Amino acid sequence: MKKLIIACLCCISIYSFGQNVVNINGTNVLGPGTKAAQKVLDSATLKCAYIFSKKKEGTEKPYRTDTMILDIGSKVSRFYDPARISRDSLLSDKMKNMGTESIKSVSVYKGEKAKDLANMPGTIASPSNEGESYQIYKDKSSKKITVIDKVAASGDKFSYEDEIGTLEWQITNITDTIQSYACQKATVHFRGRDYTAWFAPDIPVSDGPWKFAGLPGLILKVEDSHQLFVFSLIGLQQLNPLQPILTDDPKKTIKCTRAEFEKQKKKQGAGMQINTNGGNVIISDLPGVVLYTPMEVE
Repeated sequence: MKKLIIACLCCISIYSFGQNVVNINGTNVLGPGTKAAQKVLDSATLKCAYIFSKKKEGTEKPYRTDTMILDIGSKVSRFYDPARISRDSLLSDKMKNMGTESIKSVSVYKGEKAKDLANMPGTIASPSNEGESYQIYKDKSSKKITVIDKVAASGDKFSYEDEIGTLEWQITNITDTIQSYACQKATVHFRGRDYTAWFAPDIPVSDGPWKFAGLPGLILKVEDSHQLFVFSLIGLQQLNPLQPILTDDPKKTIKCTRAEFEKQKKKQGAGMQINTNGGNVIISDLPGVVLYTPMEVE
């Protein structure tokens, strides 16, 4: 029985992070903690908070908004959703803190046999459609991008390197003011979508949200031509002391190509949930499917 319980607990691969609080212009934002299994890539000197909004084609209002964080160091930057990481870590902590001696039974429901445990007291869940599960690392020297993401259908973490090269930005003379910073407009066509960006020359950091970079100043806002995906800066913080930029142990991720990852992402499930009641553990996929709309369509 003990071997069966351990096997069931180990079959779910979830990010494991602690919870810290980062203050961005007076707003507390959860940030990732440190674990021995993680590697320090760089030290962040600047923390940027963006609101990421998504909407469906033909609709007026976004169906989802999340706060994303961009940590920028001299060598590497990291873009991630701290709230999603925290939600995933609740499941991980729940699993980690369950001693096998206190477990009477374990039931696992996956795929078509998934059950909704929402009405059971004490259920913890991390839906796939709540927040962004990816972490994007930009290496300034090699100009390579590494993406680490979790596919809910399998619970596995995948990673791939993306050599996008130099984005062919078209910088215009049009200006605007965003968050009190003078900005300049630039446009680019990237993997099937046309984007407009506003960058601040007074912030001499050639970086931005998601995979965007390469302009002579920090990107404060960027959106596609249909406004399906919009990143908007809401705060900046100079870090003192500096904060480590961490990455997961690469040995614990499944290496793949971007095309292979997209195939897995399209098959992802609705998320995962766990309930414990008197030593009876129930682990289940969330019922239903998630409509995945990729930003990259080429």
